[in-house]
Amino acid sequence: MTGFNSTPKTHSYKPAQVSDVGSEPQTATTEYKRHPVYSPQEWLLESISSILALGLLLAIAIIFWYMDNKPLSAWRAGVSLNATVSILTTACTTALMYGVSTFIGQSKWLHFKNGPRKLADFETFDEASRGVWGSILLLTTVKWNIATIGAFITILRLAFSPFAQQVILIYQRDIISPSDTATLGYAHNYTIHKQVNLANSRIESIPQDPDMQSAIYQGLYGINTTEPFNCPGTCSWAGPYISLGFDTQCRNVTQETLQTATCEEAGNGGFERCNMTTPGGIDVASRFAFTDSSTAYYMNASSLMAFEPSTPGLPHTFPEIVRFAVYRSSPDYNFQMRNINITECSLFLAVYEYRNANASGSDFSFESMKVDFGVKNPWTYSDNRSDKYQRIYINETTTSGGIQIPALEMSYKSLEALGNFYQSTTMATEWVEGNYVNTNLGVAATLSGDVDLGDRFNQMATAMTTYLRYGPNTQSAHGEVIRSEQFVHIRWGYFVVPIVTEGFAVLFAILSIFSNRRSRRVPVWKSSTLAVLACQHDDRLGLLQTTDKDIYEIGDEAKKAEFVQRLTHKH
Repeated sequence: MTGFNSTPKTHSYKPAQVSDVGSEPQTATTEYKRHPVYSPQEWLLESISSILALGLLLAIAIIFWYMDNKPLSAWRAGVSLNATVSILTTACTTALMYGVSTFIGQSKWLHFKNGPRKLADFETFDEASRGVWGSILLLTTVKWNIATIGAFITILRLAFSPFAQQVILIYQRDIISPSDTATLGYAHNYTIHKQVNLANSRIESIPQDPDMQSAIYQGLYGINTTEPFNCPGTCSWAGPYISLGFDTQCRNVTQETLQTATCEEAGNGGFERCNMTTPGGIDVASRFAFTDSSTAYYMNASSLMAFEPSTPGLPHTFPEIVRFAVYRSSPDYNFQMRNINITECSLFLAVYEYRNANASGSDFSFESMKVDFGVKNPWTYSDNRSDKYQRIYINETTTSGGIQIPALEMSYKSLEALGNFYQSTTMATEWVEGNYVNTNLGVAATLSGDVDLGDRFNQMATAMTTYLRYGPNTQSAHGEVIRSEQFVHIRWGYFVVPIVTEGFAVLFAILSIFSNRRSRRVPVWKSSTLAVLACQHDDRLGLLQTTDKDIYEIGDEAKKAEFVQRLTHKH
């Protein structure tokens, strides 16, 4: 097929060629009716579709930019984020391919204008304007031209939507926010609010704290209790938090104590009574009657809260509050005491620092450290000597380790009441195996045998400390709630494919419009199949010649004409 504006040569052509010449060679130029670029008969619709596709791509990019590193909940549209992107990418590729298809269809007229071409190329261009397979044929069978860009775009279009979807990555992220509902207890004070009403009341008459007694039993009996914190899900408390508490220390004093034993027969039953004293000054006793009975458990306690008349202020043993001694043995069949073990434990008033507390459901954990003040006793007794139940305190200070200590306070009578409880038969008791009536049971059931006394006393101190933190003088430390939320991460690298596709489409549109400008004298027949009606076959020259009809004129003729198909059958 010769060009639409060229003069035919005198040599012969291959059959099935298209030309704008007549039956005689001529030099006249065929003029095709043209319109302004913005006319619907020219490139208005294609320009609109290209601009629309570009606008939709920009809209997708704006959505990506807006949602990048934001929670998925920030997308408040009625349609989900992925569905919105899918709709926009589909609309974008539809608008984009409308123009690309038309420009590929128009490019075939440029292709035939540049010289004689195979008529089969006409069908190749037509196939390329419709889909991927035709675009592949165009790339592989036709010399590369401006339509090659369109073919690449048609193929790239397949990756447009998948890559646009890959841009969005939804992942879980922990969001930390302050919360008034996430609370952790700590205490800077411990005071029993029950008052001694009578003026002649002794120290032994100080009212007991039943909740403290409950905490002591829970610890000694190894009852696991959950931290009474408040957390709506997963919470954290950075700290640090300073709180009052207790501490215990235990050591084996069997040999030292047995060396102090003095034994003698006692009573009419003929049993032997042995009295001993631990290194800490706690009296321990055992009894033995051959083939009759022997001591399996003996516990005694001594309060260290009594004032020394010669020494003003707190006792020299403070902050040690109570000292315990536990005697245990395993009587044999003759009631001989075997495996004697004597343990001495001490209960101390302490101050703890808590950091990095975390809670999830019913699970709770934290880092705790006993505060070292650098001195044995950092506590001060109140100067008001008129009240024997006065308070003790620590002023706000900073330790040598840099720990900020707030003002701490505790009523002295609270500690004296605690000492009274440990010295009572509720705790200080004996258990004798054999022919003996045990009346004061105490806590023998939980501490006798091979129980780890150090562990049980530590559990007791921990339970007592927890009670102080959530007791009558508790303060609330507000923490942060950690919730897992879906976030959007935009992987811009995947967006390169849609951008490149749109970039090629814009370039293709500009080049197509420019290449088909009026001065090129190319008919704007685009992808219309009716354009073939503007061609006439010349048997003598073996060419197809074109007319100068406008595509809309051809369309009007097509509406008036009827198509008749005649088939010839040969038998």
